[in-house]
Amino acid sequence: MAIYSEAFKESLVKKILNTPHKSIRETAEEANIALSTLHGWVSRLKNSVKIDPEALDLSAKRPLSWTTEQRFNALLSTTNLDDESLNHYCRQHGIYKHQLNEWRQEFMTQQSDDKPSKKQAAEIKQLREENKKLERDLRRKEKALAEASALLILKKKADLIWGVDEDDL
Repeated sequence: MAIYSEAFKESLVKKILNTPHKSIRETAEEANIALSTLHGWVSRLKNSVKIDPEALDLSAKRPLSWTTEQRFNALLSTTNLDDESLNHYCRQHGIYKHQLNEWRQEFMTQQSDDKPSKKQAAEIKQLREENKKLERDLRRKEKALAEASALLILKKKADLIWGVDEDDL
């Protein structure tokens, strides 16, 4: 079993944290170190190693969490590319062709702006529940009103048929 210095461990962890486009597995293979060992070093040292903010690339984030602006820029960058260049761009930025097509379709149909935020979604849900409650209440009251009017009509018909009792007056 090899023994590595703390400086070497820190340099590898720093390399991993400052190059998010490169996987830990690739770094482990380059350094000829077991993947589990490198994971242990990262989990132990990630708080003590400084990350260079300039080295971080925003496009290294998962494509699903890209902002609308980043998606738009990706679409602009890939507009006039041939298949080979497009494939290279997708590999370099960690995206797939179908994601670009979906984003293009979203921009064309303006669905990306129509999605409500979490706050709006919660408010919509609350309003729907309140609407259902009011509709149930309204149906109940309409039934009670219909029953009361039916009883009143029956009483009037009964009075017309049998006459009014002297006791009722």
